[in-house]
Amino acid sequence: MAKKPTLESINKKLDLILKNQNKIILEEEEHDEVEKEVLSEEQEELSILEQLKELEGEIKKEVGPHPLRKFTMKDTARGVVGAFFGSVAHYTFIYGMKVAENIDVYRAGILYLLSFVIGGIFLYATGFRKIRDPKLLKFLPMRLTALYVTSLLMAVVVLKLFNPEFGNEFIISYKQVATVSLTAIIGACTADLIGKE
Repeated sequence: MAKKPTLESINKKLDLILKNQNKIILEEEEHDEVEKEVLSEEQEELSILEQLKELEGEIKKEVGPHPLRKFTMKDTARGVVGAFFGSVAHYTFIYGMKVAENIDVYRAGILYLLSFVIGGIFLYATGFRKIRDPKLLKFLPMRLTALYVTSLLMAVVVLKLFNPEFGNEFIISYKQVATVSLTAIIGACTADLIGKE
C-alpha cells in the first residue's frame, strides 16, 4: 500500500515547486531583458545602416557625373534639332529675313547679345536654378556657349536652305542670322533640357 503523503512532505514539494516557478520567472525576466537589449541593438544598427545608405547616396551624387555637367553628341544633336525647329517653326526665318532688311548692323549686334542672354536666362531658369552646387553652376556658361554656337550654325543652315541668296552679302547675312538667332537659341535650350534631371 502506498504511503499517504504528510503535510510536511506536501509543503516541501510546494516549496520546491514555488522555487522552480520563481526561478523560471526570473529566467524569463532575464530573457526578456536580453531580448530587449538585442532589439535595441538591432534598431541602433538599422539606424546606422540607414545613415550609411544616405551617406553612400551623397557620395554617389558627388562622385558620379551630373547630367548637366557633360555635353555629349546626343546633347549636340538634341540642340541641333531644337534650333532647327525653333528657326523653322511658323516660318519665323521668313519674318526674320524681312526684319533684317529694316535694322542696322548695330541692332543686329544687340540681337546676338540678346539671344545669348535670353539663352542663359532660359537655361538657368529651367535647368540650373535647382542646382545649389557652385561646381555645377560653372558649367552653365560652357553649356550655353555650346548651345549658342549650335543655334547660330543652325540659323545659317536654315537660312541657306530656304534662301539660296543667303551668304552673297555679308552684312545682310549677318543681320538675317541675328534676327533668327533668338528663336534658334530658345529651340536649342528647350530641346537640350528635355530629359534632364
